[in-house]
Amino acid sequence: MARTILRRFVIGYSSMLVLMVAVSAYSIFQLEKLRDAAHIALRVEQRMIDYSEKLADSFLSEVRYAGKFSVTHTPEQYDQYKQFNLDFDRSMEQLKLLAGSHNVAHRLDRIAEFHAQFRQLFAKEVDYIKINQSYAETRYREDKERLVDYLLREHEAFKTTLQQSLQQRIGFIENAALESQKITLIATILLVGLGTGFACRLARQMPAGQTTIGMFGKTVQGLRWHLPAWWKDFGVSK
Repeated sequence: MARTILRRFVIGYSSMLVLMVAVSAYSIFQLEKLRDAAHIALRVEQRMIDYSEKLADSFLSEVRYAGKFSVTHTPEQYDQYKQFNLDFDRSMEQLKLLAGSHNVAHRLDRIAEFHAQFRQLFAKEVDYIKINQSYAETRYREDKERLVDYLLREHEAFKTTLQQSLQQRIGFIENAALESQKITLIATILLVGLGTGFACRLARQMPAGQTTIGMFGKTVQGLRWHLPAWWKDFGVSK
């Protein structure tokens, strides 16, 4: 009888231990997924949004100083244009390093293509201005405005894609956290229920007037006779 109770105790305790280990492993796995998602959201997508805003600001500054140079022909305006041109290139380089999907990379290529066309068109205009040669100013201005419109539209679509991806990432984090919370709560309630039920059942099977500690103490003492001689003396003071 005592061995049967002891065996049931070991089986019940082992089952609860396995369940606790499973819940802990699941929680660790979920936390790892949340960490990765948060890393991508904060270190990648949010940084790309910041760089995209810098990219647009640099380009609009390029357009502004290019227009001023076309009117005034002053070297200071052209120097400012070149400075913002370099800022645009730096922002574009950072965005291409962070781009993770084909759609994002494709939109960046389109933006870079429109910017290269604007740069080439303005470079031709600068050459005419430097040699003081007349050229079709109206046509150049209209072509540049068209490229500016194309680039800004592409940039807006690019930024919208990033924002949607960021929102999806945040939604995934929220859903994963809620799911982990539910599973942990259910597992905790299940463990409490199993532990309580197991303890009540074990108490009903105990002989009358016999405590649990005394019962298992006698069982362990009886098992010592079936163990090797070296194990029976294990833990006994010399």
